[in-house]
Amino acid sequence: MKKSLDIQIEEKALIEIKEAYLWYKNQNKGLGKIFEAALDEAFKTISNSVNGFTKFGKHHNQFPMDRFPFVKLYEATKTMLFIDAVFHTSRNPKDKLSSK
Repeated sequence: MKKSLDIQIEEKALIEIKEAYLWYKNQNKGLGKIFEAALDEAFKTISNSVNGFTKFGKHHNQFPMDRFPFVKLYEATKTMLFIDAVFHTSRNPKDKLSSK
C-alpha cells in the first residue's frame, strides 16, 4: 500500500485558506466546515497522485477543487507535499504564486 506524503502548508496558502474559510463561514452556517472538508479531501487526492495534475510553471502542479472556485498550487518531493497557494480562480492567473 502506498504511503501518503506528509503535507506542509506554506504561510501564503495558510492565509488564503483562513480568508476563504471565514468568508464561507459568514455566508452560510456550516459552509466553512464544508470548505475545510473539501480542502482535506483535495490534499489527500494530491498526496496520492502528485504527478496526475496540470503543470504550472517549472516547479508546480495545480489541482482544482470541484465545489469551490480554488486551485491548489503545490510542489512535491518523494516524502513531502508543499502547498504553496490556495488560489481563487477569479483572480489574475499571473498572481498565483505572488505574495499579496
